[in-house]
Amino acid sequence: MPLRLFQRRVKESMQTDVVTVHAQDTVHDALSRMLENKVSALPVVDHRGHCVGILSSRDFVDMTNDLDGDFHEALHESEVWWSAFIRNLSENIGEQSVMDLMTEQVISVSADELLVEAARIMLSQGVHRLPVVDSERRLMGIISTTDVLRAFVEAAPQP
Repeated sequence: MPLRLFQRRVKESMQTDVVTVHAQDTVHDALSRMLENKVSALPVVDHRGHCVGILSSRDFVDMTNDLDGDFHEALHESEVWWSAFIRNLSENIGEQSVMDLMTEQVISVSADELLVEAARIMLSQGVHRLPVVDSERRLMGIISTTDVLRAFVEAAPQP
């Protein structure tokens, strides 16, 4: 691998056209935005563009794991209780705010960070993307495992 790959900065590989949501948006709106844009995570930004959280498919999986426990307990309840539970769930889950579900402790990097360091952070933290922020935590872009792999492939010698 050429040394150049190990000197590459995040800003050379990050995506700058980032789909975002606000903490006050509904979970339904966030899911729609994820599906429309074929992304598995959305940085959550405030009105000034500061990254205040991230909402990922993992957050939805965690939510369904919590529901799994509720469903297990509900097996012992009456049919009337069960019907009310399902109706309430379907009516309210989409109206929850992004703030209720997002991860607030955002692991992020700067645009000047080495790409290899961003990859190390993703690996050690078990995440697939990192918001790229400036010194004031304003969102500048996002770097994903796919972006890292693309840089690796682009740097590889052609057969």
